[in-house]
Amino acid sequence: MNNALEKNSSAVRKRIEGHVFDDEEGEEYEGSEFNGFGDYFRRKKIKLQNLDADMRAASDKPPIFKGVVAHVNGYTQPPLQVLHRDIVQHGGGFLQYLDSKTMATHIITATLTPKKAVEFSRYRIVKPTWVVDSIKAGKLLPWSDYRVLGESPSQKVLKFDSDRGLTQSSPTARRGYKEQTENSFYTSQIKAEAQRNVGTQFTEKSPLSSRWQNDKPGDLLQRTEGALASASNEKYSTGNEGDEELKDEPMEFEDQSLPVSTIPADSSKIPPENMTSEEHNAWLLSDPKIRKSSTANPDFLKQFYSESRLHHLSTWKASLKSSMQRLAAEKGLSNRKVKSRSGSRRYIMHVDFDSFFCTVSLKRHPEYLDKPSVVAHSTGAGSEIASCNYVARKYGVKNGMWMKRALELCPDLKVLPYDFPAYEEVSRQFYDAILGVGGIVQSVSVDEALVDATDVVLAAAESHGIGVEEGSIWREQQKVDEIALALRNKVKENTECAVSVGIGANILQAKVALRKAKPNGQFQLRPEQVMEVIGDLKVEELPGVAYSIGGKLEDLGVKLVKDLRDIPKDRLVTILGPKTSDKLHDYARGIDRTEVGEQPPRKSVSAEVNWGIRFINQTEAEEFVYNLCKELEKRLVNEQVKGKHLTVKIMRRALDAPLDPTKHLGHGKCDSFNKSAAFGVATHNYEIIGKEAVSILRSFRFSPGDLRGIGVQMTKLEPIKLNPLAVEGSQRKIAFAPFVEPVPPKQQPRIELTDVVEERNVLSNNPTTPQKFRVGQDDKKATAHINVSGTQFVLPSSPDPAVLAELPSDIRTKLMAQRPKAAATEFQIEAPKSRPQSPVLADLLSSQVDLEVFNALPDDMKAEVLALYGRKPTEPLPRGSPDRLEAARTRKPATPTKPSGSRNTLGQTSRRQDAQDGVIQTNFRKPVPIEEAQPEQIEELDPEFLAELPEDVRREVIADHRRRLLALQSGLEMPAPRNNQSGNPLPGGQRMIQFPMLPPVISFSGSITSTSEIKDMVDAWHAQTRKAGPHKRDVDVLERYLVKVIKEEMDLTKAVALIKWLGVVVDQDDVDSRGRRAWKLAVGGIKAAMQAAVEERGLAPLQI
Repeated sequence: MNNALEKNSSAVRKRIEGHVFDDEEGEEYEGSEFNGFGDYFRRKKIKLQNLDADMRAASDKPPIFKGVVAHVNGYTQPPLQVLHRDIVQHGGGFLQYLDSKTMATHIITATLTPKKAVEFSRYRIVKPTWVVDSIKAGKLLPWSDYRVLGESPSQKVLKFDSDRGLTQSSPTARRGYKEQTENSFYTSQIKAEAQRNVGTQFTEKSPLSSRWQNDKPGDLLQRTEGALASASNEKYSTGNEGDEELKDEPMEFEDQSLPVSTIPADSSKIPPENMTSEEHNAWLLSDPKIRKSSTANPDFLKQFYSESRLHHLSTWKASLKSSMQRLAAEKGLSNRKVKSRSGSRRYIMHVDFDSFFCTVSLKRHPEYLDKPSVVAHSTGAGSEIASCNYVARKYGVKNGMWMKRALELCPDLKVLPYDFPAYEEVSRQFYDAILGVGGIVQSVSVDEALVDATDVVLAAAESHGIGVEEGSIWREQQKVDEIALALRNKVKENTECAVSVGIGANILQAKVALRKAKPNGQFQLRPEQVMEVIGDLKVEELPGVAYSIGGKLEDLGVKLVKDLRDIPKDRLVTILGPKTSDKLHDYARGIDRTEVGEQPPRKSVSAEVNWGIRFINQTEAEEFVYNLCKELEKRLVNEQVKGKHLTVKIMRRALDAPLDPTKHLGHGKCDSFNKSAAFGVATHNYEIIGKEAVSILRSFRFSPGDLRGIGVQMTKLEPIKLNPLAVEGSQRKIAFAPFVEPVPPKQQPRIELTDVVEERNVLSNNPTTPQKFRVGQDDKKATAHINVSGTQFVLPSSPDPAVLAELPSDIRTKLMAQRPKAAATEFQIEAPKSRPQSPVLADLLSSQVDLEVFNALPDDMKAEVLALYGRKPTEPLPRGSPDRLEAARTRKPATPTKPSGSRNTLGQTSRRQDAQDGVIQTNFRKPVPIEEAQPEQIEELDPEFLAELPEDVRREVIADHRRRLLALQSGLEMPAPRNNQSGNPLPGGQRMIQFPMLPPVISFSGSITSTSEIKDMVDAWHAQTRKAGPHKRDVDVLERYLVKVIKEEMDLTKAVALIKWLGVVVDQDDVDSRGRRAWKLAVGGIKAAMQAAVEERGLAPLQI
């Protein structure tokens, strides 16, 4: 710790210890001056120290924190008020405001942000448990054992033990604020709840009661860790055992106890203390019943989704929405109005079952119709009530209530099991009856729907819905009541269950009317009743208004909806935002602009499980993720969609939560984590999704025993164009062939040439020149690229060796590196001798070719030039053919080339080799006159000849033939344009005007040529060097640039504008300093250089 901390904190400590408070007559209790914020805060801090001094003086507790000045940062457990009281009562000092980090000796916090972790790295940062444990121990414990900013987990630290001397230990990893003390409010409530359950759940009938009654309550609580609190009776099982018993007879609590369910079958085994999560899960799963109900069961997912009430609700709701959309599409949206006419009366019906689950379950037990009944999984205290009838609600029982609390309110409660097949059948019959009414239907849930019956009502009442005709409104209201009554009777007849109907002019009014209609009734909210009925509602009863918005409105004094009407709209906007304020402003006046039937397309498909998750190792967790992805794939296929964005949701047991929550195999208190991944192509394949999901799970590095919930969700959905023959639909995959090792090329037998006369190698004396290859050697680089687009930089692929010897060494090295091996043969093919030149051809050659150069060429080169300027060359033989090799045996070596023709020879040889390799230039070679251009004829390949060739040679011949055909058909060798190219004077004595080249544009500092950009650079340059003056080199750079602008670019306007701009910038600096004088001298020097440049050009002096 640095000296500044010790010095400053010691001064603060002495000031706190010496602080004395007698009464409230001090100057700190006087009034503050206007705008004296600093003085106000100074007095406030003194008042806080007065309270601490009074508390410290009245305390009789040991001063174990004497000499400590503490400050609490952020959220902690125990909270700040408790820590403040305990520290002060035990003789310590406390700072509510930390003006400087060195004021406090210890800063108490549960966690720090990364930024604060760096800022506080040199201070004593301790956990709240340091205070609690020190008070419990009766002495000040070492703060280093409770440090928040510990060393890296992999870094060894020295630890001094009184008994064993110096040892090494690895510090534990940092934990978040969820790590709380055992005295936290949540933990104390859990333990108290568990202790109460222990006393109520074990009776004399339980075989374990005598064993557990001998233990102390504290030991019992420590051993069970709350596992006994989530009890259910022995008959309960999520498997097939006992299903018939549950379905045939409802569960009652008369003369029954609540035995424990989470204890393994072997009652002699007691969970040992300090078990890890994995060890506790292994011990828990040793009970076959619990194992069957957890993820250890291979059929867990199938069983879970078959018995999950929430899963059925969400699945049915999604299915119903899809059905409504398909139904609307089939009817062609004929019943939907494009837009309601202005002023038209509307009639919306909100239809809902009365206690849907309980009512349907009571069909099998009619004897309990007039008794309090609920639907739940079991009779255990941790079971959750899914639905209760109106008789049970009179006792205070509500949906979602824990079974234990419900039994306390109504001991005679009858518990009915789930009957999912019956729920599905009743829901189907319910929607059949609603669809029979007509109009627009919107499914809200499996037992709830909205119906826009406006068109049906107006047609039945023979009304237009606009204006007030004789009895029209009365007839419409009467007809909608008749339609609602007929619908209720139809549902009652088909399902033997009652429904309620609320009728209003919009969805809001229909929902409000439904509350007055329940149970088993109907109510129409007429226009004259809207303001009164809605005004008497509490604001929390409006749709979309919950505790948060209700609390903000209550701060404004708004409790009822009619009070909301008195609040100005602009004030609501400042508190709730524009969207929420607009909605509440309309709701308070009975206005709702939402249309019935607006079913947005589905945006996500997910599969989540947060019950029964108990893993022993990482392998089980990853296998479960793959199985969950299979379920997700099934749902994606059912919805006919695929997704591009995956989100994995993970629930991890909180660090201060017990290993067993109150609910049997529930998730309990958890921390939630999300991470997403994007796919390049939308998919629904579970293997692709599962691989990414497992990778995300591994990235969290969570202990598998602490996992309590896992979910996978796909978003950014795209429709699947289903193919009847394939499930993948429109998504196609590239069928890659299996990897095969490359086969080495076949070694061709070497051809012995007997009549070949070796010619002298001109480059033999150059050691850096590679030797030429024989004809029979392997041709590993004989893969010439097709150049159908043309380029003016095509290098010759096989230059003449004599020409190569005359080139510079750097060019020769580049050419040799690109030289194909097969082109360097040790013989040269003699071209057929040319016939005497015709006078026309001689004139053509004399006009375009130097005759001295032409006469110095060898015969084969002459033949090529003649062919280029009017003769049809002989058809080249296919590469590697037997005739070509035979010709190579009998031809004589070519005449040595004269040095004077080396440049032309290089181009001729390059063109000859390029023609053989199929390299073609587009309009860059010298064009052939139109009158002399002749179409080239390419002969067909002989199949018998091809059959005799080796495989690799045959492929090369065919590829060469195909390239030549492609070049001929593409028309790349275009004839010359029809213009004068002979160099003869134009007819009529016309002359061609040749304009001079434009002067180059001089760039400044790289690539800057714009005058405005250079002015900006001058401004920045002057601003940086205004005091010290410009550097000599910088001035020279600008001077040389302006001289070049005058001499080379010849732009006097630009040069004058820049020097004038520099002068203005310097003149604006009104401070007479050394820098300004240096700038004046620099500007004068630049002007003199510019005048000299102008004088060199012979121009008049510049006016600068």
